[in-house]
Amino acid sequence: MKRVFAMDMLVCPHCGGPRKLIALLTEGLVVRKILEHLGLSTEPPALAPARAPPEPELAW
Repeated sequence: MKRVFAMDMLVCPHCGGPRKLIALLTEGLVVRKILEHLGLSTEPPALAPARAPPEPELAW
């Protein structure tokens, strides 16, 4: 995350203090139950169709 988004996930954005990893959820059923309890969607977002990168306008 730090290289891609220039965000250090181990530093608190509010106080700048260090963060600790307290859990790593890898079981899909557990994640689904937590999301349901929080009232969040358990379904992944729909995939958008692939598209070509924008082409610059050429000044002819």
